[in-house]
Amino acid sequence: MDTKLIYEAIYNMVILANTRLNKKDYNLIKNSPHQNKDYILKNAYLAYKNNRPLCQDTGQVVVFISVGQDIKLEGEFIEDVINKAVEDSYRDNYYRKSVVFDSVYNRENTKTNTPSVIHTKFQKGSEINILVGIKGGGAENMTKLKMMNPTSSFDEIKEFIKETVIEAGENACPPMIVGVGAGGCAETAAINAKYALFKGKKLDIKFDGVLETRIVTSQTHIASLPVCINLNCHSIRHIECKIINNEIKYNFEDMIPKDIEIVEDAKKINTKEVDKIKHLKKGEKILLSGKIYTLRDMGHKRLTEIIEKNEVLPFEIENSIIFYAGPCPKNKDEIIGPIGPTTSKRMDKYAPLLYKKGVLATIGKGDRTVKGTGWIYFKGIGGISNIYKQCVKSAKVVCFEDLGSEAMYELEVENMPLSVDII
Repeated sequence: MDTKLIYEAIYNMVILANTRLNKKDYNLIKNSPHQNKDYILKNAYLAYKNNRPLCQDTGQVVVFISVGQDIKLEGEFIEDVINKAVEDSYRDNYYRKSVVFDSVYNRENTKTNTPSVIHTKFQKGSEINILVGIKGGGAENMTKLKMMNPTSSFDEIKEFIKETVIEAGENACPPMIVGVGAGGCAETAAINAKYALFKGKKLDIKFDGVLETRIVTSQTHIASLPVCINLNCHSIRHIECKIINNEIKYNFEDMIPKDIEIVEDAKKINTKEVDKIKHLKKGEKILLSGKIYTLRDMGHKRLTEIIEKNEVLPFEIENSIIFYAGPCPKNKDEIIGPIGPTTSKRMDKYAPLLYKKGVLATIGKGDRTVKGTGWIYFKGIGGISNIYKQCVKSAKVVCFEDLGSEAMYELEVENMPLSVDII
């Protein structure tokens, strides 16, 4: 078997996983009571219609591949082929590249979204089975591993799941899928939890904000019970295929999402109406129009350095509104690529300085670690990047262009749906 077939399969699977919800997961959302489900389903419709990613965080590509021992592989090295397919698919389809070279020593973006996370197994026979999952950072960062007592009850495991879900909250873009891995060693439990998101056995337990809980278990040491919880946002992006007799057979139950009309009872506010913004109340829903600026992790770091050096700021910070976001690259038909809020609490170490310098409000997702400040914070809905993209009427890079998706953009937005929080 030529590894060119693996390239073809991965290239196509990346597109389907990024832009489509399979029928089962779409219906899980449709039948859930979650307050944001209409926005999520509308977003799925727009992603399908425009063949654009469900979420601006097109994540890390996770590949589970099982290779039959009777197969003789020819061509390029299998891991090189997988990574080349991911790189090409992300470039050709204008997906966001979010992988950095090294977690500690060099966090420069690889600009290819590779290397992928590859889990390889061998199996009997002469076929190859591949599962591709797209994993965004917000939900992934809520992962928890606990080395439980081997005599722990299932109720104790359920309590650990519940605690993890509650702590994750809006950071994991609910309604979410919960993957549970139990057994093996610590690393086995973590891999099983990731695999459980897509192929685990359904557990008959329910938590608020959770669509389904799935589990994969394995053998373990008599003294051990490692349990890992891995969360997936409502963009449940995965697809499988098998390659047999030099033919790719995709296993994906596609469907055409329906358009949904959303009527929002919200107050229209322009960013120039500073006094009105200062008098908004916690819990109010707004439709925001006007000028805002994107800024996230590395951009905050650089802006802080500029302030500390008393250098000239690249934008007017007084009464500005900062959107914690990093868009997908735009295609030729777009003003900006799909864009949505990232986890706000990661920016909290920079917030005191920026609010002190005159920032009026920030936009992001999830709760904040800072409390009692009186600062204005607008909560966005995570994972509806195609809806927020429609709100953007103009976009231009202000600075930090070398950071790619983390560059600072000046956006002109219209009727951007948000809720008000006072932190």
